[in-house]
Amino acid sequence: MFPLLLLICALALPASNAVSVDPSSSGLVSPVVAPPAFVATPPVARSIEPVIFSAIRASDKSRKSNSKIFFDTTLSDVGFGWNVKSSEFVCFYPGSYFFTFTAVSDSGSHFKAALMKNSEEVATIWGERVGYQSASNTVILNLEKNDRVFVNLKEGEIYETSKAGRGYTTFSGFRLF
Repeated sequence: MFPLLLLICALALPASNAVSVDPSSSGLVSPVVAPPAFVATPPVARSIEPVIFSAIRASDKSRKSNSKIFFDTTLSDVGFGWNVKSSEFVCFYPGSYFFTFTAVSDSGSHFKAALMKNSEEVATIWGERVGYQSASNTVILNLEKNDRVFVNLKEGEIYETSKAGRGYTTFSGFRLF
């Protein structure tokens, strides 16, 4: 009876405190030797260079259809990638990147804007011609070195504030890894 009681107790205890009962013995108790713990090889630490940019306010020359949107103001520019003159992101570090963009339709005009990766349309936004309609979109892209990402106004017109310190049209991105 005593060996059966020990077996029940052994099953109820956590593995670190478990005991085993040798049924061939006269009730002697021996500690359970747990298998060696699995030791994973830690991943090699990889340095991730920060890449962050944010630009606002569409310039006067890029508020009508069939043009790349140029931005007047750069709010943030950390690391390599944002080209102020061409208003496009050029990938220096291959990896995954988060991008977001937004625009507002002009009164009486619709707009369609697209986030472009090289010459490929990746994501679009649309604003109706009724009033001032805003639209935005967000994507995560895997980029290779020298891939270019920019915003292109495909149709219509976008509205921009007359105050230089503000902007309704935005384009931002950062490196995930």
